[in-house]
Amino acid sequence: MSINAETIGRIAEELNGRLRDGRIEKIRQPEKDLLLFGIRRYGESSRLLIRAGGPNARMHLTEQNYENPANAPMFCMLLRKYLKGARILDIRQVNEDRILVMTAEGRTELGDEVQLQLVTELMGRVANVILVGEDGRILDCLRRMAPGENVRRALLPGLRYELPENPRSECLLSAENAETSSESISALLDARYGALEQRELQRRRAQEITKTVRRLRDRQQRKLAAQAEELRRTENMEEIRQEAELLKANLYRVRRGDRVLECENYNEAGSPLVRLELDPLKSPQQNMEACYKRYRKAKGAREHLGGLIAEGEKLLDYLNSVLEELDRAETEQDLNGIRGELESVGLLRKGGREKKTKVKTQRTPEFLRFESLDGFEILVGRNNTENDQLTLKTARRTDIWLHVKNLHGSHVILRCEGREPTETALRAAAELAARYSQARESGKCAVDYTMVRNVKKSGGALPGKVTYQNYRTMIVDSGKQEGEA
Repeated sequence: MSINAETIGRIAEELNGRLRDGRIEKIRQPEKDLLLFGIRRYGESSRLLIRAGGPNARMHLTEQNYENPANAPMFCMLLRKYLKGARILDIRQVNEDRILVMTAEGRTELGDEVQLQLVTELMGRVANVILVGEDGRILDCLRRMAPGENVRRALLPGLRYELPENPRSECLLSAENAETSSESISALLDARYGALEQRELQRRRAQEITKTVRRLRDRQQRKLAAQAEELRRTENMEEIRQEAELLKANLYRVRRGDRVLECENYNEAGSPLVRLELDPLKSPQQNMEACYKRYRKAKGAREHLGGLIAEGEKLLDYLNSVLEELDRAETEQDLNGIRGELESVGLLRKGGREKKTKVKTQRTPEFLRFESLDGFEILVGRNNTENDQLTLKTARRTDIWLHVKNLHGSHVILRCEGREPTETALRAAAELAARYSQARESGKCAVDYTMVRNVKKSGGALPGKVTYQNYRTMIVDSGKQEGEA
């Protein structure tokens, strides 16, 4: 997957023609092995990308956008110190190998001119970027290599820079391919690798969000289990109350220092004798009050835990619905919508970049749109936030609302526009509701449908949660699709 030396020669020729005499205005490091240089030349701005790591190691001009970290890494800060404002003198290939050297002229803190070299070694997993001073010694490098880590050479600040001895590799994009194209090599590389990295970035982000939601779900499951166990321990609440009542009725028979009270249990037939344990250090009155206190505590805990468990089960159900959304997410926009939804309910911490994405998602929801074979429009929400927007704000009261029965899935709206929905349109919408749900691989499944006016959302309900009535149910095949996107 790495680029060979011949192609790198063509890249050096192109970069030298486009960037020579340009000034470095901005230096960013969006990722640990990715550097971006903003360069101004004759009134035109260009962005130089250096990827020094993995199978996608390369150097070329780019039009891709990358998000900046909140704090610049140390290597980026060092590059800014030495190269910001510097003029590019030359970009060349070294010894027809996979090494590019950018020579730039800058000034020291005292105002003296100094020439520095930024060496980019595009050699797969050992790719590196090294800043070399006028004396040939390393100022710093992206990946430091101490003696012993690399059998051929060490790369540390203060050491003299030596060229590596690595074999050449096969080329993903050959120079011959570039010659037959009207585009520049940079444009070809940018399109090829940009798409690959965008897919990889989307995959990593999906994994990160999924991991977070699964952790929240597992924590909620453990919390519910602990609350259920605590609730189980309050099951003898009525026995504690009866014990307190018996103690109260026989208080005149108790003396300080007694450990046991034997009395008739008038709550049972035949009034059998029972033994009540007492605290000998407490007075009769104190023993009775302690017993009533235990009862009140158990009663309060039972009432409180009931509400907590009910709310916890709702949250657990919601987290499972988000995991189902993530399983269906296909684009970066889908992931941004889910992240914004999790932030809106307080399950993910808000950040500057995600916050802007959230606002955009809320302002311009883009539902999935389909059309039945007989011309009815069908809208599908991609996440819980969009489900609320679609059902409660976009749909009309006389449109048809559909949802898979008793499972997590998207809200689906069949737009009627004053017409009576046909059987063909209803079935197409129901099949979409099954397709965009947990039942998508289960074959036959049940889908409920009703008019939108019969769908309600209670105050404080989590995103996507509604109640509905006066509905009918249709059995459809989740793998079949009659509508057209």
